[in-house]
Amino acid sequence: MKKLLFMFALALAGAVAANAQSTPACCAGKDKSACTKEAAAKAACCASKDKASCTKMAAADTGAMPAAADNIVEATFTVYGNCGMCKRTIEGALADVSAVSSANWDMKNKQLTVRYDAQAIQLKDIKAKVAAAGYDSDTHRAPDAAYNNLHACCQYERPKS
Repeated sequence: MKKLLFMFALALAGAVAANAQSTPACCAGKDKSACTKEAAAKAACCASKDKASCTKMAAADTGAMPAAADNIVEATFTVYGNCGMCKRTIEGALADVSAVSSANWDMKNKQLTVRYDAQAIQLKDIKAKVAAAGYDSDTHRAPDAAYNNLHACCQYERPKS
């Protein structure tokens, strides 16, 4: 894998230096000169930094997931709430969790769908973060203080505990 990454960095640097005619996938719709500078910067980064960072950059450019993608799982569960502000708060509660790659709360169905790295975080921890923001889920009850701090329109009818 390291050899492959090194070869990728060399090939990318060579293509930039030679001002290759083909356009890398990362450049679709971009100014070609900006893309060339970006590709050169990424190649230099790959040559000097840890290979894990380089792999993530390469994956972002190609749309592929890094090798850790095998650990990415998706889960859907009930989270109670009422409105668009609830949606922002529920999804925002997970925005700073690096192991969570996406969170989408469906207001109509009261369902939160999360994609996360199962080796880095457990589903119960994700539900605990949402509960700490004031929202009950199917298995976790928000602390009363957090629920009471929600805006009046966000205070949903809580399920019986």
